[in-house]
Amino acid sequence: MNARDWLIAVGVVFAWGINFMFMKFALMDISPMVLGLLRFAFLLFPAIFFFKRPNVPWRWLILYGLTISFGQFAFMFLALSMDVPTGLAALLHQSQVFMTVLLVAIIFKETVLRHHLIAMMAAAVGLMLIGVGQHQGNAPVVGLLVVLTASFSWAMGNIVVKKLGAVNPLSLVVWGNISALGAFAVGSLWLYGTDGVSAQVQNLTWGGWASVLYLAYVASLLGYAGWGYLLSKHPASQVTPLALLVPVIALLVGFVFLSEKLNFWHWSGVIVVMLALMVHVFGTRRLFNSSSK
Repeated sequence: MNARDWLIAVGVVFAWGINFMFMKFALMDISPMVLGLLRFAFLLFPAIFFFKRPNVPWRWLILYGLTISFGQFAFMFLALSMDVPTGLAALLHQSQVFMTVLLVAIIFKETVLRHHLIAMMAAAVGLMLIGVGQHQGNAPVVGLLVVLTASFSWAMGNIVVKKLGAVNPLSLVVWGNISALGAFAVGSLWLYGTDGVSAQVQNLTWGGWASVLYLAYVASLLGYAGWGYLLSKHPASQVTPLALLVPVIALLVGFVFLSEKLNFWHWSGVIVVMLALMVHVFGTRRLFNSSSK
């Protein structure tokens, strides 16, 4: 990647790293489904009037919104509302790296290298350690499974982006999320009714509104536009591991601003998964040769 693409990548992962804190702040005021409704309502309007619809079939735009947006965030918001720590959720969410590489290998026949397989097996061990930590801690074990479901939705969305190829990333993020807004709207009205949704919106604090706007315009509009641009231009096996920085930022932010604590098993799993991600990105030979210098 050239210098501009690296700058885009760093900006995206930083925006997503602090994204989890804003999710947590917003969920203090409103429910996961209504948060999704507001996030994508602000994302679409007024942006939809300024971007032309991508020249791709509607079925792919609908699938994009249902996977990378509705599926991912409905489950992630739910997990955070179940008191899964933001740093831990951010780390587990990066299992999308391994899911994406496996899916791309199956669907697009991209080569999976030996160190990719080693990294995936190591990550599985790390996730099991985190599962033990979940069991020992206050958060329910089911929260871990909810985060992994969000990760799988993100991986499926990456496949859709890869299938679409070179399209205007901002147009894709806007028009591709019409289906996400519709799904969140249906879910919100079904769960709470018109009056219930209205009451939640009226009870939003200024911090809640700031969080919603950040999620809509920074994390979604700019973040996924940059991510889609990188995926359309570079191999998925090169782009997706760059999310390695997201949990690092989220863990630090959660510790400093949210006073989140992780137990021994959590930290053990975190270290193993981070090492697995590093092996995935750099390979065993490059990683250990550089560390021995």
